[in-house]
Amino acid sequence: MPTEKLNENCGICAVYLKKPLTQYPPGGVIYFLHQMMLQLQHRGQLSAGFTTYDPQRNELLKTHKGNGLVNEVFGSNDATFAQKLLDEFGGIAGIGHTRYATAGTTGCDEAQPFERMHNRTWKWFSMAFNGNIANAQAMQEELKQNHYFLKTTSDTEVLMHKIAQGLGPDFPLPLQSAFEHMQKDLDGSYNIVFLNAQGELVIARDPMGFKPLCYANTPDFFLAASENVALFPFVREGIQYVQPGEMIVVHADGTIEKNRFAPAQEKSAHCMFEWVYFASPGSNLEGKNVYETRWRLGEELARVENLPVNGMEYVVVCVPETSKPAADGYAYALGLPSKEGLLRNRYVGRTFIQAGAWGDRVHEKFSINRSAMEGKKVILVEDSVVRGNTMKELVKRIREEGGAREVHARISCPPILNPCFYGIDMSTFSELIAAKHFISDPSLPHREMSGGEIAQIKRELGVDSLIYSNWDGLLRALKIEQNKLCMACLNGEYGTKQGQILALEAWKKHLSARTDGQTPSYSPPSPANALK
Repeated sequence: MPTEKLNENCGICAVYLKKPLTQYPPGGVIYFLHQMMLQLQHRGQLSAGFTTYDPQRNELLKTHKGNGLVNEVFGSNDATFAQKLLDEFGGIAGIGHTRYATAGTTGCDEAQPFERMHNRTWKWFSMAFNGNIANAQAMQEELKQNHYFLKTTSDTEVLMHKIAQGLGPDFPLPLQSAFEHMQKDLDGSYNIVFLNAQGELVIARDPMGFKPLCYANTPDFFLAASENVALFPFVREGIQYVQPGEMIVVHADGTIEKNRFAPAQEKSAHCMFEWVYFASPGSNLEGKNVYETRWRLGEELARVENLPVNGMEYVVVCVPETSKPAADGYAYALGLPSKEGLLRNRYVGRTFIQAGAWGDRVHEKFSINRSAMEGKKVILVEDSVVRGNTMKELVKRIREEGGAREVHARISCPPILNPCFYGIDMSTFSELIAAKHFISDPSLPHREMSGGEIAQIKRELGVDSLIYSNWDGLLRALKIEQNKLCMACLNGEYGTKQGQILALEAWKKHLSARTDGQTPSYSPPSPANALK
């Protein structure tokens, strides 16, 4: 059975220390990477890894990675193993990665970073990335036709070979040239951290800026990460955002060079789900605080509430934990009590992060707090409903185990109507509960769901009423112009050509499945219309 939650695939970070190692904690860069990767654990719990550079070491670059959480990979509970890592992998520069697999397999061999060894130091490098290459299959076929042997099915390996092609055969070319070569034929989302055996560090963000990437440059160190919350253990001021199509090189002498490796685009495409769900609530993305944005999403839900709610009969309950700010914002705006009716077992990983069959993980993950809901009309606030599996189970349990009189669902993100091909693990129409109930004429412009269509979802979820936030409310809460956002999963407007192609292919497959009687006989949105 597929999981309910959306799948984000990675967190990345990079460190360059500018002073002698004696002025830093033991292990140098290892200490920084460990702290930063812990702050990025929410972005990937399948595997973790890092590469370090030390010019005093025979093995200039050295990589350690494995399946498991950050502390498990670093051996934090094994003093002997942890000390061995500090001794063997200490250095002045490094890159780190936390992974959830949206492409490739879940095996340890596809954990990142990927290291490409070579006898020439400018060709010996390690890299990690966050994103999804939409045309990875075509790129893999091209590499194979040119007699490349691909060890994995990961799009990371595609990026590695494309960068290597641009490094120069007989003498080193500028790193900007290598990244310009890499991006020429790429389509999709990609943030990259790169480290070579000459001691050069690179961070780069794709031309559309799908995923977040920030950095801080101080006299002591250069730090970069997917989210600024990962920098907070070391620096609070002077954090900047890498612009779409921009790369920053830290040279071996510690100097910084900023360049464009891809042409400027007319619009950017920041993934709106970073604010709605993925990012840490303590992060600021593109200058917008995630917690405050989620609170405003709750206020927007309150604006469209149509029940005669009151503090005596009704209680607000969030689905822990990412929806709590929205639930609190909603409750505060309407003067309602907000209680922990669902208690999350923090020793069980996030439902969406688990690969393969999930079984009865909803029961493992959530406990019912009957005292908060018994005899009440429960307003259940969730940040998003993707497939509906978790929501249906929770509604049932709130009624049966929680003793609720009624259950009303309020969703702070508008209905998800279209697949994503930029790093979220939902690539078909038929898996999306909202898309199954969306009836659209392909000749009409894209539109939001009607009340009748939402009523069908309500019945499937088993709730007494259902309200989603709308597009206008989402944009007001985000405080970002729509032409700077990727909202393709809501409105079908894909930011790249390959995204459009894949959406059309997914639509045709969905129509074929409907004809075969594998899905109900209704008409989800047509990409032919959505791609206008």
